[in-house]
Amino acid sequence: MDLGIIGQAAGLFAVTNIDDLLVLALFFAQGAGHRGSARRIVLGQYLGFAAILAVAVAAAFGATFLPDSVIPYLGLLPLALGFKAARQAWKDHRDEGELAKTGT
Repeated sequence: MDLGIIGQAAGLFAVTNIDDLLVLALFFAQGAGHRGSARRIVLGQYLGFAAILAVAVAAAFGATFLPDSVIPYLGLLPLALGFKAARQAWKDHRDEGELAKTGT
């Protein structure tokens, strides 16, 4: 295996997880002075990362059963889910506005 690829993968992993470090810092700041909070934060981080990794590995193995022509379009799935959630949030926001106007 090429060490250049491993280095690139490690670099990309580090760059894409900067936001995770910021969120962890905020959790640790909130938990300062609370007994056992650091243990819960670290455990949650490891469990969450393991779950994401398991889903990614399962998806990678599942993608091997798909035809090669379909693989490039898998990136559209998160976009579709995001648009669906945005549409639902917009609809819920409009429904709340109509309820406020009628006074119900």
